[in-house]
Amino acid sequence: MSEKTQENAMSISEVTAQIQSAKESFDSSLANATTIQEAEAIRVKYLGKKGVINDAMSFMRLLSPEEKPKLGVVLNEIKEQMETIVTERKEELNLMEITSRMEEEAIDVTLPGLRKSRSFGHRHPLSMTIEKAVDIFVKLGYDTVTDVEDSPEIENDYYCFEALNCPKDHPSRDLQDTFYLSEDLNLLLRTHTSSVQIRQLEKRKPPLRIVAPGRVYRKDDIDATHSMVFHQVEILAIDEIGKLHLGHLKGTVDHFLRNMFGPSIQVRYRGSFFPFTEPSMEVDVFFKGKWLEVLGCGMVDPAVLEKAGIDPKKYGGFAAGFGVERFAMVIHGINDIREFYKNDVRFLDQFPHFYDEGMYAFLQGEDFGKDRVLPPVDPEYAIDDEFSGEELKELKSKYAHLWEEWEQEFGAGKNDAPKKMEEAATSGPRSKETAQDAIKSDDGGSAIIDISKLDIRVGVIKKAWIHEEADKLFCEEIDIGENEVRQIASGLRAHYQIEDLVGQRVLVLANLKSRKLAGFSSHGMVLCAADDSKVKFIVPPEGALVGERVVVEGYNGDPATENQVIKKKMLDVIFPDLKTNDQGIAMYKGVPLSTSAGVCAAQDKMSNCQIS
Repeated sequence: MSEKTQENAMSISEVTAQIQSAKESFDSSLANATTIQEAEAIRVKYLGKKGVINDAMSFMRLLSPEEKPKLGVVLNEIKEQMETIVTERKEELNLMEITSRMEEEAIDVTLPGLRKSRSFGHRHPLSMTIEKAVDIFVKLGYDTVTDVEDSPEIENDYYCFEALNCPKDHPSRDLQDTFYLSEDLNLLLRTHTSSVQIRQLEKRKPPLRIVAPGRVYRKDDIDATHSMVFHQVEILAIDEIGKLHLGHLKGTVDHFLRNMFGPSIQVRYRGSFFPFTEPSMEVDVFFKGKWLEVLGCGMVDPAVLEKAGIDPKKYGGFAAGFGVERFAMVIHGINDIREFYKNDVRFLDQFPHFYDEGMYAFLQGEDFGKDRVLPPVDPEYAIDDEFSGEELKELKSKYAHLWEEWEQEFGAGKNDAPKKMEEAATSGPRSKETAQDAIKSDDGGSAIIDISKLDIRVGVIKKAWIHEEADKLFCEEIDIGENEVRQIASGLRAHYQIEDLVGQRVLVLANLKSRKLAGFSSHGMVLCAADDSKVKFIVPPEGALVGERVVVEGYNGDPATENQVIKKKMLDVIFPDLKTNDQGIAMYKGVPLSTSAGVCAAQDKMSNCQIS
């Protein structure tokens, strides 16, 4: 071997020793690192492109061919160890930094807040309403049910529907807008607190009396009177046959309502229908000058008792329920349900601290503030009650747009319904007849319901076939100018041949919720004229554009949402005034249904017929 070769040659043990020394230095440096940034710098120093490990690769050229693979194994093993160690150390340092930051930024939530006001906050009006309602029934001997086990918000189909006399094919299910949580539609967010009644009937033996407050969920469009999340309170009383009858129900409800709204109210009962009670009633109160619908009640249906394992020949009773938001809005004169959820201090400061602190004066229209005594201000936290002139000016400037929006929306006042009715009764085609169509909305005010609430569109039938499971139905795909065609079922098999449908131009009521008809999902309705013997399409004029909205002169409101059409029973109000005249033209209260191309009419000029 030459002198030069001897000088450059190096044994694998010498190279390994140098690498092990670098590894020990790496471990020591990393252990002393106090931040993620320091750990990353150490990683780059030893494992980066110009790091110690990569430099060690240069020793390969000094080794004999037999020893080079051995050095590769040693280098890879040490490199993997170092990468694992630095990753774990970074995770430790990250956790230490988070813990340190949490300790530094910790807030003692038990300390009193500091603000330029003597107000220390209020109970929320919904909490006050629930507490007052529950308290009334507790004093009557009712047990409160709120435990998660007995009152779950995630419910199953049986307790929410079937056990309450709503089997899978019951028509009332078409009206339930439900948040399902499983593909088999078994788990759901409960749509009412009535499911608590079934669980209690299975768990407890009669006699029993319960009051069940809780949060419920429905697929409502959010507006001034609807929310997807709201609250209900329900009661149930079961005893031996003969011990509880309709008189006891009426007495209980009367007592409850007079404690909620004041002793001077009037109460009336109207017959109604609920699947789980028979007979069923709606209850109205005359409060602050008008009748308002406030709750539903009835005698428990024997079928419900049977499903819960209770003999309806031995036991019977009654149930009642109401919406908490509805009660709070009526009591406090609130006209927008969304205010409950904004946490706006200006809104919350308007209400008594607890329901028995000035509430009676509030219900009588008096100033509840005179009954209140504000707690003394601790001098340690005392701050001037009033803002300085400059601060007030700055605040008004900063939030001016909020006050403008408030005034625009509510500036007319909450008691202007008579004025609106008078305007509706005297403005153009909205005659006294139209004014009589005003029905009570959910906030206790009034909303005009007329043809403008319906979204009627020009459509053309693209495809039609016979429903396999219903002998009276056609299934159609109808283009109404949307991205996708509508699938609609219509009961026209007795009046049209299948070949007559494709290409037929029709009018489609578009803002109806999708519903199942004999298993077929139908979204919308085709308008037809009908008498005792025949049915004919209402058709648009030649030249009307597909997707064009049908209008009625003088009725220019915006269409209602699909939920509003159903919940406010708008079809029952509007359709009696939809008819064809002597020439077969479709009319609403004497005014024709029109498009940009002209008026709409029944096929074959079918005259003086109801439109449906």
